[in-house]
Amino acid sequence: MTDIQLYLAIGLPIIAVLTSLTVSMLQVSAIRGEMRGIRDDFREDMRALRAEFREDMRALRADLNTLTGKVVEIDNRLTRIEERLEHR
Repeated sequence: MTDIQLYLAIGLPIIAVLTSLTVSMLQVSAIRGEMRGIRDDFREDMRALRAEFREDMRALRADLNTLTGKVVEIDNRLTRIEERLEHR
């Protein structure tokens, strides 16, 4: 066995393994970057949903207060009508 054959027998598998590791590391790095992007998009979406939910809750509370006020108005009117009917 010559020196060149020995270098090829040892060197080529080492080069193949190192190349494979390098490619794997690049793929893992790309996947991590994608996951980071997805996570950031998810966080932005959740912030937007939270803000929208809060706005909807404020509107719902305002509508509920308006409705409560209308019910009180109707109650007051009915009370007055009842009082008028009792005095006749």
